[in-house]
Amino acid sequence: MKVFDVRDISKGVDAALAVVENPRHRHVLKNYRRHALLEVSGYWEDILIPTMTVENPLYRLTERGKTFVCDGMPAVRAFYADIVGRGMNVFGALEEEIAVSDHGLFMQSVFAQVLPGTDESLADEGVDPDGTYQVSHRFAGVWPYVDGRLLGEFIYDDSGSWQVDEVPRSAMLSPAQAREALAPLLAQSPLAEIEEGLRLFRDR
Repeated sequence: MKVFDVRDISKGVDAALAVVENPRHRHVLKNYRRHALLEVSGYWEDILIPTMTVENPLYRLTERGKTFVCDGMPAVRAFYADIVGRGMNVFGALEEEIAVSDHGLFMQSVFAQVLPGTDESLADEGVDPDGTYQVSHRFAGVWPYVDGRLLGEFIYDDSGSWQVDEVPRSAMLSPAQAREALAPLLAQSPLAEIEEGLRLFRDR
């Protein structure tokens, strides 16, 4: 079983960047890479600046048959403030394949998060409260973009794929530890690179 390592969260997009040559498509991938690293690092406010995201984003997130809708910037800001405020932003893909076009990204992922046995989401799983567990599941996602900026996130969860596995306590990082581990990767995705890429959409 593969255990989540926060330092691997950019592997899927890095694999795409290694083969994609279209400059506009590369910009979309770079936006996605920076977004993911900012989110898991807890810098969510930097995701929602005009260079990165449209002024009126729409998120539709489906999880275990329930759909959560964040329509508009206030709702999206509240969503990020909540997950980061609760320290629930240390997560990412164990596996990820990405396709890209001018209009955005399509991804197929195995998503994972490592949690203590006391976490409320594990209440019905029969786990040891003193244990540490990896929760993983499959999803497909569409991230539409408009003129190089993120329009939203549409995530479709495979409810039958949820899996809970006990893992070593060392697999669980605090938000502060994750931020420190991701700092070198985030430094490879500077905002200046995103700002430069937007010119490709203005000049076409």
